[in-house]
Parts: sequence; structure tokens; C-alpha cells
Amino acid sequence: MDQHPSREFAHQLDAADELSHFRDRFFVPPGQIYLDGNSLGLMSRDAERTLLDVVEKWRTTGIGGWLAGDSPWFTMAETLAARVAKLVGAQPDEVAIANSMTINLHQLLATLYQPHDQRTKVLIDAHSFPTDRYALRSHLQLRGLDPDEHIVIVPAGNSRFLDEDKIVEALANPELQMALFPSVVYTTGQLLDLERLCRAARENGVIIGLDMSHSVGVMPHALDDWGADFAGWGHYKWLNSGPGSVAGLYLNRRHFDAEGMVHAGLAGWWSVHKESMFEMSDEFFPGLGASALQIGTPAVLSMAPIDGALRPIEEAGLKAIRAKSVEMTEFIIAFADDELQELGFSVGTPREAQRRGGHVSLQHERAQPMSLALRARGVIPDFRKPDVLRFAPSPLYNTFAELGDAMELLKEIAANRSYEEFSTTAALVT
Repeated sequence: MDQHPSREFAHQLDAADELSHFRDRFFVPPGQIYLDGNSLGLMSRDAERTLLDVVEKWRTTGIGGWLAGDSPWFTMAETLAARVAKLVGAQPDEVAIANSMTINLHQLLATLYQPHDQRTKVLIDAHSFPTDRYALRSHLQLRGLDPDEHIVIVPAGNSRFLDEDKIVEALANPELQMALFPSVVYTTGQLLDLERLCRAARENGVIIGLDMSHSVGVMPHALDDWGADFAGWGHYKWLNSGPGSVAGLYLNRRHFDAEGMVHAGLAGWWSVHKESMFEMSDEFFPGLGASALQIGTPAVLSMAPIDGALRPIEEAGLKAIRAKSVEMTEFIIAFADDELQELGFSVGTPREAQRRGGHVSLQHERAQPMSLALRARGVIPDFRKPDVLRFAPSPLYNTFAELGDAMELLKEIAANRSYEEFSTTAALVT
């Protein structure tokens, strides 16, 4: 960043911001600077409207909502999938809107994890999100396999960041059947070189999946071009579709059969071919494309906000969203370098824009009480043990002036040690 991130500079950036008008489309909590969009994005007026539209259809038509009107519930998942596919660089039939991220991971493992000969192991990273590990371990146990023997972890060494060279080297292990990596590491905000990892996996005959929960909606993706086998993500973070919103998954077409059908590992009524669904046949007819991985009846009320939540993102465009996101994270890093380093802070996120996702991790030994002190003053960050404050500015509803105010407040709290009054509270919630 060419200039010191002062309040004056922040206002200059806001004046030049082509996305600033989207802020009015969101419900920003009064008196708050909300910087926790990578945990739960704020509600947009668009998402509220599409949710209320579905509630009204339920109220006025009852079961007729499944087939009535321009947006029948019966095909809602496929309609949304076609739009989300554009955000992740996929074809519409390669994306499904279904379940939760963890359930989708179980489904994808059940469908694609096929140990054979010496290829029985799964490669993950040292910083993988806990739910991914939980799902993987339980899935292996259900297969009668010892997770400690069949999960290979790429070591991080003394670095906070993952080393793609080590991952590529690990992918050459002839015992691997599958690999699973995050697009953005949740603790550090590191953005992995996904194209390189997918290419290395294909060269070594390894099925590769991506957990894109911390990147979808804040940057472009190119799943087809990268050659990923599968992916999963939530819509409630950067995509702002609400708590517990229905998740998304991707399945590359090379895993369809010759007729475009997918034989789901976990089958249910909504895994059936749509044209056969109401025949109530004892014979199972596999569904077409990734939609066959839906399993059960779609959660319509939890899908409805996705429709509206996508609209500001589609209008703004991921290229512009990513550009502003990079500027915002650079602003935080520059402030930390200039103003917070002497107060014991260090930047725990890659400095290169191409290696950084949408959030910045600042490390401090008193990070937890500081997070509580910030919240008490109306700034909403996120804390991760043992010493990480995560700041996740949304390009659609945050301003640079807010970032400047939040960073100045953090500096004041650290300099005056006013976080100490929260130390006892922090200990209780540890």
C-alpha cells in the first residue's frame, strides 16, 4: 500500500469505491463495525425478500408451492445451482445445492473414496478445518479402516503457512487414493495454489477435493479449468445467505457415467432421476449430474435466501469484489505494520495478494480478551485459539473508514491495556 492507512486515506479509498452503493442493500447492525463475514455474512434486503416470498407462497398455496409459479420449489436447487456454478467455474450440472457442508463431504466421500490395491490413504493438511477431519475419520471407521493409518498429514513444520512444494511431493505417494485441501486456510487466510495442487493430483492418479468454505463469494474460482474432482462450500459466510443455509457441492463430469447419471454413495428420494421420482418404484434410477447427490427433500426455507443473497454478488461481479477485498486486507496489514507491531502484534496472513484470501489474521498473546474488548466497543472480529484475531471485511458492505476506525480502536485497547478487564471472562470461555 503506497500510503499510510490513515483515516484521511480511508476516506479517499471510500470516495473511489465503485462498490460502495451495495452497502445500502444490507442490514448493518446499528453501532457496529461488522468484520466477521467469514463466519456469518450479514443479511441483505434481497435475501430477506426471497425468503419472505417463499414463506408467502407456502402461506397461500400450501403444497402447491412445489410446482406453482415461476420458481417452483421442486426445481429450486437446480435453478440456484446454475447460478452458483458461474461463481465456482463449473457447468450447471456439476453443482448441487444440498445439505450442509459436512453432510456433503460425507456424500462425496461415500461416492468417490474407493480404496483399491495399495491406494487406500487420504492426504490432508496440518491446518485442515476440524469438521473435515471429523467427517473423514468417521467415514474411514465406517469402512473398517483405521484413520490413524489411512490419513496422511502434510506437516507444516515451524511455519504457519502450508508449503505447496511439500504438498506436491506428498501427492506422489503411491498409496494415496484421495486428497482434501482447503482453498483458504481458516486460521491464517492463506490462499493455496489450487491449480497447481489439482494438476499434481491428476498427474499422480489421486482424486482431489477442495473445501472452499472460506473463499466462495469473495473471489473467482475455476474448478473445471483446475481439474478438481470435487468440492464443497457453505453459503452463509461470504455469500451471506443466513445461518445454517443449505450448502453447495461440485462433482466433475468425469465422475458421471456415459448417460450423465451419478451413482450416489448415499442414496435417497432426491437422488433419484427426476422423471422417475413419483413412480415410487422399488428400483432405483440414478439422478443426472451432481443433483443426484442431494439425498433428501430440499430444505426450501433455508435455500430461499440464497436466491436473494446471490444478486448483489452477481451484480458486483467477482472480479471487482476480489479487487476491493485485496485492497481491504492490504489496508489492515499496512496498519498492523505501521501502528501495531510495537504493541506485540504480528501479521499471520501471507502478504502477497495472490497467496491471501479475504481475511487477515493478527496474532497477539492476549488476542482473546482483546476480541471481547473490541466487541464491547462495537467492533465484531473473530477469535481463534490460541492467539489469532481474524478480521474479515466484506467488499459489499464494509467501508475503508470502518477499517480505519476498527484498527485505531484495536491500537487504543492494546496501548492502554483496557483488554485486561476482559481477561477473567476470556479465561471462562477458553
